[in-house]
Amino acid sequence: MTSLADDIERCYESGWSDGLPVVPPYARLVDPMLDALGWKHDDVVATIESLGVDVRAEQLASAAVMAGCKREYAPVVRAVSLALLDPQFNVSGVEVTTGGAAALVIVSGPVVARLGFETETNALGATARANATIGRFAAMVRYFCGRMGGALEAFGTIGHPGRLSFCIAEHAHTVWPPFHTQLGLPADASAVTVRATEGPNSVNNHYGRSGETILETIADCIGQLGTTNYYWRGGGYLVVLPPEHLELVARDYTREQARRFLHERARRATDELLRLGRLPPEPMPNAQVERGTLRSPVADEHAITFIESGKGGGKFSAVIPGWVANRTTTKQVQEAA
Repeated sequence: MTSLADDIERCYESGWSDGLPVVPPYARLVDPMLDALGWKHDDVVATIESLGVDVRAEQLASAAVMAGCKREYAPVVRAVSLALLDPQFNVSGVEVTTGGAAALVIVSGPVVARLGFETETNALGATARANATIGRFAAMVRYFCGRMGGALEAFGTIGHPGRLSFCIAEHAHTVWPPFHTQLGLPADASAVTVRATEGPNSVNNHYGRSGETILETIADCIGQLGTTNYYWRGGGYLVVLPPEHLELVARDYTREQARRFLHERARRATDELLRLGRLPPEPMPNAQVERGTLRSPVADEHAITFIESGKGGGKFSAVIPGWVANRTTTKQVQEAA
């Protein structure tokens, strides 16, 4: 009879680890998780057409167990699964990019408080079990999405620490309508959104006294010369607003006005981008290079979304650039009555 330590090592040897120890997917743990998810072992939850791979419910339940998820998290885990494996998200494409993208899980609505997600201190690096394990689950699904049920191989030039776990949850009580209302769901819903993103960029403004000064600072971060999105303009941006910056912005702007402000101000001269090699010298599909213009890194203002998260006591925000083709999917969390 093997020991727990032996079984953990077997998971490493099988390629079922993100580099950290996992909970071995014993049947006595996987079966109850399957029941909680509302699936049977051989249910095909999704097919990755580009690879000809069927992803089975048992594999997803195993990933949830290995990541350390509680069975109570099953409604969110199910929604994350469906969002990740939605063809619109294109999980195989996100995994093989050289750019270092990761799947960011965004949780909003009543389920946040119900399951104990951290929404304040260290909201983007929360060690609360819900944040850490559900984010880790999303990262671990790739171990069952490759050919023959193996791992999707990563090709990131530098990579992304969010490939271990990347999850943010919104405050239970928000100043503006909840995050998911920007994506078409009703305010009273609970929702999961999965986005392919780069890493978060900190925005520091301790002395601004108006919403305009805060938004100008955020716009400069969005429009910085190195952002990938100047090329394809499809990735979008998630702006994380903790209380102190949010108070100033919301005092002077509605969410729609703030979004429009950022879209108008986050721009650089196209000629400068060409000079630096940030754009191709010859026109290419979607590049739409026009000399003598100011260029936005997003195609339209609706590619910018806001989430209210983080703790008061420090005048910081964050900008999280989306990855190239705005790989975003949103699913409503279906909870038992």
